[in-house]
Amino acid sequence: MQGEPKRGKLLIMRGKWVECPNCRRNRQLMQIRPDTEGRNIVAYCRICKAENIVDIVKGECFESYGQ
Repeated sequence: MQGEPKRGKLLIMRGKWVECPNCRRNRQLMQIRPDTEGRNIVAYCRICKAENIVDIVKGECFESYGQ
């Protein structure tokens, strides 16, 4: 049975921007619009140099389990 895909933890958003889950300092990691959707998107933080794989569902950003 195929249902809703599992999602990781919800990432913090400041307005339209996603905050880095590692350093929490970069408030402009990625801009998300309310109609944005995508799976396994790589978001790179310029401050802590970390790559985060995220899933975006209906304008909400989640850490991906598919790492």
